[in-house]
Amino acid sequence: MGTTKPNRGKRAESKDESKQRILAAAADMLREEGGGSFSVADVMARAGLTHGAFYSHFPDKDALIEAAFRAAFNYRESWLAAAEGAPAHERVPRLLEGYLNAKHRDRPAAGCAFAACAQEFAHGTAAQRRAFADEIETTLSRLTALLGGKDGNADTAACESEVIGLLSLCVGAMSLARAVEDPALSTRILEAALNYGRGPAA
Repeated sequence: MGTTKPNRGKRAESKDESKQRILAAAADMLREEGGGSFSVADVMARAGLTHGAFYSHFPDKDALIEAAFRAAFNYRESWLAAAEGAPAHERVPRLLEGYLNAKHRDRPAAGCAFAACAQEFAHGTAAQRRAFADEIETTLSRLTALLGGKDGNADTAACESEVIGLLSLCVGAMSLARAVEDPALSTRILEAALNYGRGPAA
C-alpha cells in the first residue's frame, strides 16, 4: 500500500501537466484564430497529445474554449506590470504604448484575448460571455487601482469611467488594425489611437 501513493501522485501530476498543455495550446489558437474555429483534434495535436485524452480533462469543446480564454491573460499581466513601475503621470502613456503597437498587432497568439475574441464571444455561449465579462471586470479593477482609484474616494467612479474608455480605445483600435488588409492603414489606425489616447498635448 505504501508504494501506491507516490504512483497516484505522479499520475495526478502528469494529468495536471497534460491539462495545462491543452489549455496553453487552446489559448494560443483562440487568440490566433479569433474564436473557436479550431477542432479538438487540432488542439490536441498542437499540445502533443492523443485526441482520446481530451475527454479526461474537458466534457466538450465549449468547456475548453471557456477555460482557454480564462487562461489567455498572460499578456494582461505583462502589460500592467510594465506600467506599475512608472511614475503616476507616465502610466497611461506606458499602457497605450504597450498595447497599440505593431508587435502586438502582428502576434495575436501572444497578445490580448479581448481583441482576439470579442466578436466571436459576442455570439458564443452564455458561459463564454460570462467569462468575457468576468475578465473585463478584473481588468477594469486592476486598471482602476493602477491609475489612482484604489482608495475608495470620490475619484473612483471617474477613474473607472476613464479606464473603460482606455480599455475600449485599446481593444477597439487593435481589432480594427488587425481587420484591415492595407498595412499602411493598419499602422495609421494604431498611431491615431495612440495619439488620441495621449491627449491634445501629444
